[in-house]
Amino acid sequence: MKYKKITNEDLLYFKNIFGEERVISENEIKSEYAHDELGTVFNYPEVLVKATHKKEISALMKYANLHKIPVTVRGSGTGLVGACVPIYGGVLLDLTLMNKIIELDKTNLTLTVEPGVLIMDIYEYVLKEDLFYGPDPGEKSATIGGTVSTNAGGMRAVKY
Repeated sequence: MKYKKITNEDLLYFKNIFGEERVISENEIKSEYAHDELGTVFNYPEVLVKATHKKEISALMKYANLHKIPVTVRGSGTGLVGACVPIYGGVLLDLTLMNKIIELDKTNLTLTVEPGVLIMDIYEYVLKEDLFYGPDPGEKSATIGGTVSTNAGGMRAVKY
């Protein structure tokens, strides 16, 4: 598939959705956003946007789909599979600001969280409730969204 390159018109649209301070483009994008922790796959996005709400993501995805702009989702970038590397350029959607724990349902033993919540914060939160989070990916600063999307469970995944 041939993807569209980001234009000034696109940047203006993104800034309207996310605000000027959460849209970073071209030379302002740090190298850490061009790879994951393994470092074998490397490519810069054309623009980095930092979401704080699902409505922003919905507006971005609708626009990107309409204009054939690739979008790659990123958490804290601790993965080892290249999933957060924007290999087609386009938009890198950073979800680390979406880091709220919304609800613990003790009856059903479920935790509702935003995708940018860190694994270490989940461990700490459930421990206070005398509960235990079974998966144990190697990097505790990984986000829950990233671990779910890459099926990263660590060694305890087999046991639990």
